[in-house]
Amino acid sequence: QSVDFVTVKTTELSESERVQKGIEVAKETAKVVSEKTAQGFEVAKERTKAMRQSAGAVWQQGRGSISKVRANVSAIAWKGSARDTLDMAARDEMWNNIRVQGAEELVVPARTEHTSAYHVSKGSTLRWTFRVKEHDVGFGVRMRVQEWGGSREDEVLAVERYDCADTISGSWVADEDRTIILAFDNRYSRLRSKTVAYLVGTEKPPVFTEPAPFDTAPVSTLAAGPTSEPAVRAIV
Repeated sequence: QSVDFVTVKTTELSESERVQKGIEVAKETAKVVSEKTAQGFEVAKERTKAMRQSAGAVWQQGRGSISKVRANVSAIAWKGSARDTLDMAARDEMWNNIRVQGAEELVVPARTEHTSAYHVSKGSTLRWTFRVKEHDVGFGVRMRVQEWGGSREDEVLAVERYDCADTISGSWVADEDRTIILAFDNRYSRLRSKTVAYLVGTEKPPVFTEPAPFDTAPVSTLAAGPTSEPAVRAIV
């Protein structure tokens, strides 16, 4: 009986040691996973930081600007014409030399975003103006970059939410031939769709021509002869 007792205890101790080793292994594994996860978070944060810095540099290099103007919409607004809603007649002089590439009223469903792409040649300016009918809507600018196996979209202007009381206008100058994405973001809204009126166009850079050179040929003199006295003398 004592032999059986010793055998049982030995087995229990062995099992206990295996369990303890298993616990230690699990702890070590959890520690390694935790460290790798933390490292992954740090790498992701650094990449996000680098991308934001790069985006800010692109926005600044293109002399990007965006402004808000508080204005009431006209009585005929929100009836399908973005030009009427945005009162483009009052901005006719500003948009006179701009090639309009998009003008519409659209509905952005809840939990979605609407994007539109525009090709902007080097030196040209992309201009936009928009407003949302009710509540607010997110807006951001991205740049499509071709790479091996496809393309990616880099952030140029981070998404920010704009209120329905303001008409938003902005511009950006392309440093190279670029494909720019304008995004109306309503992904944060769980139930409400948003109605947006927008107008987008491109403006070519001004063309400067050199003035014609002045004629610098010497003026021919009269044949030699006696010099005449001046008609008026200085009075001393």
